[in-house]
Amino acid sequence: MSHDEFSLIREWTKRGAQQAKGGLAVGIGDDAAVFTPPPGMQIVACCDTMIETVHFLRETMQPEDIGYKSLVSNVSDIAAMGGIPRYALVSIGISSGWSPPECRRIYDGMYEACERYGVQIIGGDTVSAPDALYLSVTVFGEVESGHALLRSGARPGDAIFVTGPVGGSAAGLAMLLKAKADGVEVSQEWKALAALHQRPEAQVKAGRLLVASGHAGALNDVSDGLASELWEIAEASGVRLLIERDKIPLDRDVEAYAASIGQDPLAWALFGGEDYQLVGTAREASSIKEQFLASGLPLFWIGRVESGAPGVWIADQQGTRPLEKGGYNHFA
Repeated sequence: MSHDEFSLIREWTKRGAQQAKGGLAVGIGDDAAVFTPPPGMQIVACCDTMIETVHFLRETMQPEDIGYKSLVSNVSDIAAMGGIPRYALVSIGISSGWSPPECRRIYDGMYEACERYGVQIIGGDTVSAPDALYLSVTVFGEVESGHALLRSGARPGDAIFVTGPVGGSAAGLAMLLKAKADGVEVSQEWKALAALHQRPEAQVKAGRLLVASGHAGALNDVSDGLASELWEIAEASGVRLLIERDKIPLDRDVEAYAASIGQDPLAWALFGGEDYQLVGTAREASSIKEQFLASGLPLFWIGRVESGAPGVWIADQQGTRPLEKGGYNHFA
């Protein structure tokens, strides 16, 4: 990519240069951004990197989807702490196979996500990459001081919940890859399933409600699969988690597509990843359920926390067995 083409991309990133407001004193246009969190709030920061062929495939993702998902994956990490996402830094490494118009479409997707979640891009970098595109996003958020929700907060007696269906992103990827291999367009029947992979949603409102409830224990986001996230909670909290197979929520399209290809959808739910629902534990389960209902947000109770050696167990009609740690490796 030529110097002039990089100039075009850098010019496009300035779309995020808005008049400083709130806690932002200096945004895009200087050596670094400057912001101050509101009184009584702590900064929450996270960073995630997506690399072509490792974390996404051009065959299954449009440029806008890549940009959107790169931003949402970080917003989800802020949500998993109970925080409010505020600002983002974006660094993009562009290989020769990507044109300026395609890169602009990536930023279109990022700015779409920014608008949805109230995030402002306040800086970053643009560089040349040798053989693939990479996209690194850092998001800064805020949460009430001392109230961030951690993986280590689960206690025996807590109920285990998830904020929505899981397995949709992995099922959508499987469908998209099969359509590509078969040389066919995605049918209208499976468009919604494709969107579960290409345009997952972060659960910021649910995270904020859990903080406000005062009854939340541990919290994590489902980025690597439900099994992996549960294991992280079990090990960080030093507890035993027991979930019930029949209570794990699945999207109707996921179940329908699984049936059409003879696949057990539970594998997608447990080990798929990139659903960006929240999974966690809570006391006063009935109170939290009422608050979610009043807010129009779904919530599913899937198990309980027990004393014992750290681990995750799953119960079904055949009995109770350990749940392996396996999770999504972020391919595609």
